[in-house]
Amino acid sequence: MEGHKKSKHGTKAQVSVEDNRIASSSSLRLVLVGISGCGKSATGNSILCQPEFESKLGAQTVTRSCQVGTGTWNGRNILVVDTPSIFEAKAKDQEMYEDIGDCYLYSAPGPHVLLLVTQLGRFTDRDTVAVRRVKEVFGVGAMRHVVVLFTHKEDLGDMSLDEYVVNTDNHSLRSLIQECGGRYCGFNNRATGEEQRAQLEELMAVVERLKRKRKDAFYTNDLYLDAQKLKESKGGTTEEKHRWYLAKVKAHVEKQKQDLKETRSQRVYKVILRVRNCMLSNIGLSAILVICLLVFLALLINLCMTQGH
Repeated sequence: MEGHKKSKHGTKAQVSVEDNRIASSSSLRLVLVGISGCGKSATGNSILCQPEFESKLGAQTVTRSCQVGTGTWNGRNILVVDTPSIFEAKAKDQEMYEDIGDCYLYSAPGPHVLLLVTQLGRFTDRDTVAVRRVKEVFGVGAMRHVVVLFTHKEDLGDMSLDEYVVNTDNHSLRSLIQECGGRYCGFNNRATGEEQRAQLEELMAVVERLKRKRKDAFYTNDLYLDAQKLKESKGGTTEEKHRWYLAKVKAHVEKQKQDLKETRSQRVYKVILRVRNCMLSNIGLSAILVICLLVFLALLINLCMTQGH
C-alpha cells in the first residue's frame, strides 16, 4: 500500500474541494460502519496497510468524527471512510447529523462497498441496531452493497470462517448474512506481512465479485446528489450552504426511518393476512386450534385459581 493521503473536516487538516472531488471520484470507495468498539478504525488501518486512523483496544469509541484515508491496491486507488458512533441507538443529537453529512461528503458520489464491521462471536443487540441504523442513514437499498467483515479472525482456531457462519445459532447474524447476499470475510487486525496481504486480497476478491454483480456501479441516493452539489457549488456563504445541507441530511434520515416503519407494518399485515387465509382454507384445522387454545386457557385459569387457594 502506498501514496496515502488523509483529511478530516472541522478543526482538522483540510484538503481542497477539488482535490477531494478528484480523489473520491477516481477511487474504490469503502465506508466502515458498525457499533463503537468493534474495530472499524483498526480494520481501516489493515486495509490501507498503515496507521491512518487512531485505534485502541477496548469497547470505548476512539473515533469522534468522520475521517478519510487513501492508498492503493494493485494500482487501484482506495478511499476508506471511518465513522464515529452514528450507528448506535443513542445517536440522536445535532452532532450525529453533522457526522452523517461528513460521511456523505467524504464518500460522494457514493460508496462501492459498505463494510459492516462486527467482532467474531459477539454479534449482539447493539449490532442489530447498527444494521437498522445503516438502513436509516443510507437507505434499505444500501444493503445490496454491504459486506460483513468479522474482526478477531484469529479466534477461529482450526475452524474456517465459512464453518462458523454456517453453524452459528445467532439468528440475527444469519438474517444479516442472508440479507446482504452471503458476502463476508474475516480480518486479524494484528496481522502483518504476508498474512495481512492475504486477508486484504480475500476482501478485495469479495469486493470485486460485488462490483461485477452491480456492473461496477456504486451506491447512491438523493442525499449523495445533494452532497455532490455542495462539493461543486460556487457562490453563497459557507454558513448558508452548510445550513441547507444539514436540513437535507435531517430530512433524508427522517424519511428513511418512516419508510422502515411502514415496511415493518406491511410485513406484519402480510403475516396476519397469510394466517387468516390459511385458517379460512382449513376449517377443520382452525377448529382444532381454537379448541386447543380454549383448553389451554381453561387449564391456565384452573392453575391460577389452585395457586390462589
